[in-house]
Amino acid sequence: MDTTKPSLVTSVKMGVILGLLYCVLIYCQNQFFYTNPLQFASTKLFCYLIILAGIFYTGYLSKREMGGYITFQECLRSMLLAIAILELFYLVFSTLYIKFIDPNFFDKLKAAWEVYFVKNNVPDDKVKESLDKFNEARDINIWGLIQSYGFAIIIDAVFAVIFAAILKKQQTVFENHIEQ
Repeated sequence: MDTTKPSLVTSVKMGVILGLLYCVLIYCQNQFFYTNPLQFASTKLFCYLIILAGIFYTGYLSKREMGGYITFQECLRSMLLAIAILELFYLVFSTLYIKFIDPNFFDKLKAAWEVYFVKNNVPDDKVKESLDKFNEARDINIWGLIQSYGFAIIIDAVFAVIFAAILKKQQTVFENHIEQ
């Protein structure tokens, strides 16, 4: 049976490309869609779907690199490497964005959500509870960043497991015998 493994260079390249793409998407989302909570949430979902498609594509490229045959573990490994890199880009960019690029982002977002809540007659206790979360989110510390990074990888890894199960294809004994 063929024992070659997919090159991790493809995974690293895709991780960097997806990480940079994610940074651009998040920047655009934060700059243009923060004023409306529904638009903000829908663009966040749209951006994440693009990233998931990129993760799937990473697995597909690894499979293609292997001649159309890849094990579940090889496929998962290539996607997990890309995920670790892209989520690191996201974490660093988000931290830099909140600390240096737009330090008033949470204040603007909080004000927009408050207007939305008042406009939609949300009860005051729910408004206060929701707005208090903005104050908590503003506080960035190392432990919170580590937890956020780990949580993001876990969520993405769940999708990677599903994608690897879809993409896996091993050579049968008959196909392997014909190639030799």
